[in-house]
Amino acid sequence: MQDGTGRQVEDYDVVIIGAGINGAGLFRDLCAQGVRCLILDKGDFGSGTSAAPSRLIHGGLKYLETGEFRLVAESTLERNLLLRNAPHLVRPLPTLIPIHSWTKGIWASLRTFFGSTTAPRSRGALLIKIGLRLYDFYGSRERQMPRHRMMGRARALSEVPALTPEIVAVGSYYDAAVTAAERLVLELVQDGVAAMPASRALNWAELGAVRNGVLEIGTATGERETVCPKIVVNAAGPWIDAVNAQLGLETRLIGGTKGSHILLDHPELVRQLDGRMIYFEDDEGRILLVYPYHGRALVGSTDIPAADPDSVVCDAEEIDYFMQSLRDLLPGLSFSRDQIVYAYAGIRPLPNSEGVAPGLISRDHSAPVHEPETGRPFPVVSLVGGKWTTFRGFAEEIADRLLRRLDTPRRVSTRDLPIGGGKDMPRDPDARDRWIAGTAAATGVSPERAAVLLDRYGTTAEAIARHEGASGRAHPIDGAVDHDSAEIDWIVRNEQVCHLEDVVLRRTQLAVTGQLTGAGLAQVAEIAATALGWSADRSREEQEQARRLLADRHGVRL
Repeated sequence: MQDGTGRQVEDYDVVIIGAGINGAGLFRDLCAQGVRCLILDKGDFGSGTSAAPSRLIHGGLKYLETGEFRLVAESTLERNLLLRNAPHLVRPLPTLIPIHSWTKGIWASLRTFFGSTTAPRSRGALLIKIGLRLYDFYGSRERQMPRHRMMGRARALSEVPALTPEIVAVGSYYDAAVTAAERLVLELVQDGVAAMPASRALNWAELGAVRNGVLEIGTATGERETVCPKIVVNAAGPWIDAVNAQLGLETRLIGGTKGSHILLDHPELVRQLDGRMIYFEDDEGRILLVYPYHGRALVGSTDIPAADPDSVVCDAEEIDYFMQSLRDLLPGLSFSRDQIVYAYAGIRPLPNSEGVAPGLISRDHSAPVHEPETGRPFPVVSLVGGKWTTFRGFAEEIADRLLRRLDTPRRVSTRDLPIGGGKDMPRDPDARDRWIAGTAAATGVSPERAAVLLDRYGTTAEAIARHEGASGRAHPIDGAVDHDSAEIDWIVRNEQVCHLEDVVLRRTQLAVTGQLTGAGLAQVAEIAATALGWSADRSREEQEQARRLLADRHGVRL
């Protein structure tokens, strides 16, 4: 079949617009069922809101207070499944909750539980203890981590000497963190294409108009294509209403809030945290967090109503708020703006909830459907809300609905399906040692290097190690602790890189951890230019574009 311009029209069962965590999760699930899908994003995979989370995989302890028990049950289960299915990227995170009173906050929490739209202030030890016991109960399915415990003031101050002496106790429990959020999105997309080779994934693709029942698409190479979907899924996050407008729909589904974060180069803070997160509240009951992330301290998050996801940044007022909150929490340490190596912000695609305090807007998900109409022969399903942790369950729920529409049976559950480099991941120290020794012997890299790659990429590390071993002498990237030229070359050649920013912001953690230097950026650009055939002018443009992005959106000046 051809369109009016003579171009071939490609037929797809499902077209997914938006390659963030929700879109990528749905893409993988549908592809695993043999459904032919196209997923596209106007930027890189995972470059929008999915690149701006607190990087936690958590059960949502605070949702107990709003009575969202089903969401907590789902979140804790999905957290446990991710620890099992993506152990190379999702890891346990011991967490401390400083407590400033024994009984405070009970009546305020009861008001919140019964529907108050104002945030409660200060939770005391009794309230925290009840919440953690419930959290253990809901986290019992597929349990992967220890139960909570309470710690007295003296012991807490001995373990974290900088902590404010105003505490009366500390609650201790486990959640999890994702070490490379954007990579997890990429691996979901790659798994989808591997499961269904007739499917396609396009980054840096432009959505055009709907004409005669087909969608026009512009690809990263500048080519124009037309596709004919049976179903369209709008997974564009905070851009959902804008994308629906392109599809001829007028909606007001999103009422997002901005979440900002900063990363600090603060060795003493990282040392005292000792691998733990401190999950704390400010004087008005708003939740904040700080935990070690690749040698830095990640601090977040704000929750401010915002509407423009294309220009959102962590502003000076938010930075001041973080700094003062850290000084109040940890008066034994000093904090300054000079310690910031990276800042980022994104808009959470929350449901439109006017009049509700931002922190109390539900993180649950929904998927309203706009059925076909004249000029648009396909239904549009919009993925609203949700949270990083629950993407698999959300995807499964929507996939089942779409499979019924397509009259296609489910072939496989994703509940026990490993993600990317999580497949065949060694699970105990002996298995890990055998894997490292075997990979080093087979590829020519040192056992130490094989261990670094395994921790970063899971079992995909074997392919990278073979590439490094075959390349001869790999050169270190300037400023980076343990990234080298052969590793970057493999990424550029195998991970659908279109722009230099794809490598330094998303395929690696070079930028977010403050390891990227001007010389390092030039090295990565040279590697990409050789692999992708960029001209000298294109290479310079890519470096300038990356520098502008880092300065304007992340406060990084190389």
